[in-house]
Amino acid sequence: MSTYSPTARRARQTVDALVYANAVAAVVFVAGAGLGLLVGGGLVTAKYVLFVVGLLAFGYATFQLRPDPPWGTESTEDGRIKVTRNEETGRVVSDREETRFQALVQRIPPLPWYSLPPSERLPVPAKLFLASLVVLAWSFVMETVFGIAAV
Repeated sequence: MSTYSPTARRARQTVDALVYANAVAAVVFVAGAGLGLLVGGGLVTAKYVLFVVGLLAFGYATFQLRPDPPWGTESTEDGRIKVTRNEETGRVVSDREETRFQALVQRIPPLPWYSLPPSERLPVPAKLFLASLVVLAWSFVMETVFGIAAV
């Protein structure tokens, strides 16, 4: 049970998700810039890495956010397939355990001061979906605002 008001809890969840999304984008950017230095592409390579990883993360997170189907199948003794109705658990995404990356993100300010227990945070697939949008936004900003384009 939460000790925070619903508004305060929602604000803390929002801050947690935004810090997580920007941390993912920063990790992808650093990896892309490092790859760009190795292959000689510089920030152009980082921009493309951001775009590709953002699209892949978008698809993966969307897939992870699917709800459980309301039916299931099982084989009977005579070899027929029987369709059964699954019990509604109300669970749409995976349970909210803290990953190692999330534990590292929890050290980034302001999360040490406003952190939530893992059970009250947004689920990882939802934060990954937001992170994919932020990664794509970083790629877009590099393209349009900073004019980083292939020569």
